[in-house]
Amino acid sequence: MPSVRGANLAIDLDDYEPDEQCVWLRHRPESDTPLKNQDAAERPLALDDYYCDVIDEYIRFHRHDVVDDYGREPLITSDRGRLSSGQIRSKVYQLTQPCLYDECPHDRDPEDCEARFYGHYSECPSSLSPHTIRRGSITFQLREDVPEEIVSDRCDVSSDILDRHYDRRTGREKMEQRRKPPRERNSEGSGPETLF
Repeated sequence: MPSVRGANLAIDLDDYEPDEQCVWLRHRPESDTPLKNQDAAERPLALDDYYCDVIDEYIRFHRHDVVDDYGREPLITSDRGRLSSGQIRSKVYQLTQPCLYDECPHDRDPEDCEARFYGHYSECPSSLSPHTIRRGSITFQLREDVPEEIVSDRCDVSSDILDRHYDRRTGREKMEQRRKPPRERNSEGSGPETLF
């Protein structure tokens, strides 16, 4: 789960390996898709059946057959080519608005709520930024007893930065996790890696 925007922006169609259930992150600064931590961030990310099904369906029904300015085929596309960082950020804000899935918790009418229009998605009090999703995913993994070293590697973040900026567990939560006998902890860090 590397940077949401940078990783999603960088992935090409042929970086996805459905038979191996993984997607490769590759640092390609020469073609405008660098990774934040450069060559050190290059690696395959494991996917499970669910995420492979989602990607397969996206490719089959929603992906535009386009190439970018460098002749590469991006995985995530618009009808004009590779999405920009700003487009990815905007789409995350839009897709995290609760009124897309249920009633508005803010007593607004979705039909005329300004936050429902392009350029204003982030104005919804409940919409989330890509960084918030990344922080939530990291904290979730830590609460599920995935070892910090595995979370750090999965998310391409140092232990120090993880502790300072991403881990939202309380001191009591950490204490209770330390109290568990080692055999009850998830020592393998199972589960797929995610892009968020």
